Amino acid sequence: MLKLAIISRDHKAYQQAFEILKNSEGYTDIELFWANEHAEGLELSEANIVLGNPNICSKFIDQCSNLIWFQSTWAGVTPLINSTKRDYVLTGLKGVFGAQMREYVMAYVLLFQRKVEAFMSRQSNSHWEQELLPTLKGKVMGIMGLGDIGYDVALAAKGFGMQIHSLNARSRPEVADKHFHLSTLVDFAESCDVIVNLLPHTPDTNGICNETFFNATKPECIFINGGRGNVIADDAMLVKALDEGRLKAAVLDVFKQEPLPQEHPFWTTKRLYMTNHTAASSMHASVFELFTENLARFRSKQGLIGKVDFNKGY
Repeated sequence: MLKLAIISRDHKAYQQAFEILKNSEGYTDIELFWANEHAEGLELSEANIVLGNPNICSKFIDQCSNLIWFQSTWAGVTPLINSTKRDYVLTGLKGVFGAQMREYVMAYVLLFQRKVEAFMSRQSNSHWEQELLPTLKGKVMGIMGLGDIGYDVALAAKGFGMQIHSLNARSRPEVADKHFHLSTLVDFAESCDVIVNLLPHTPDTNGICNETFFNATKPECIFINGGRGNVIADDAMLVKALDEGRLKAAVLDVFKQEPLPQEHPFWTTKRLYMTNHTAASSMHASVFELFTENLARFRSKQGLIGKVDFNKGY
C-alpha cells in the first residue's frame, strides 16, 4: 500500500478531489494518510508520494526516507533542489501556467502599445486628441526562458504579428524566429522591443540582467519579469535605468524578497509597474489534473510529466 501526503494551503480541495478520484478509478493501492497545510505531527518516513508546496516541504524533505515521488504544486522547485536529498522523482508543473502568463504579458504589452493610460488621462481632463497608433506587427518580443510557459506567451505574441527572439539553452525553431545563447545576451537585449523573463532560478541565471544588459536595451523597450527576481543583479540599477530613460517601462511580478519591504524604492519608481507574484498562480483544479495524469503514469511505470533534472535546476 502506497501512502500519499498532501501538504498545501489548498489541502481540503486536493483531499476531496483525491477521494473522488480514488472511488471512481478504484485506486485501492494508495492511502491518503495526511492532508494539511503543515507537516507538524506527520510521520514523514511513511510518505511514498507527496503532493505539496515545495517551500513548506523543503524543511522536512530529508526525513522522507521512503519517498518515491514528489509532485510540486508550484512551478518553482528551487527549495527542494537546494536540499541534499535527491533519491526520488521530483515533478514540477507543466502545462498549468501558460494561459495565465500569456494574459499577464499581453495585458501590459497592449497597455503600452495602445497608450491606455494616456487616453485615460485625456478623459479625466475632458481633452479630445486623435492619435494614430502603430500595431505590434513586426515588433520583437524577446523571451528569456522559452520553455513550457514561454511557448504559450510566444504563440500569443505571434497572434499579434510579433517576431520572437529566444534566449535559451536550446533553440525552439517551431516558434522562435531567432535564437540567442547566454553568451550573446547583449545582442539579444539590443534586438528586442519587449523583453519577457521566464527563466528559472539557477546559478546560471543569477544577476544576468545587470548594468551591461540594461545599457544594451532600446530606450523604448519594455522589460517584464514573470520568472524569478534573482535575474536582476541590482534593484537600484534597474531604478537608475528607468530614471535615465534606458527603458520605457518595467513590469515586475517577482522579487528577491517577498513581500517587498515598504521602504523599497520600487514602490515609488516612475514607469515601474508591480504585481504581487500573481501573474500565474497555482489553481488547485489545474494542479490536480496534472497530478491525476502523473499518478496514472506512476502506477503504470511510465515517464512522468514535468520531471525535474536536479543538476540543471529545472
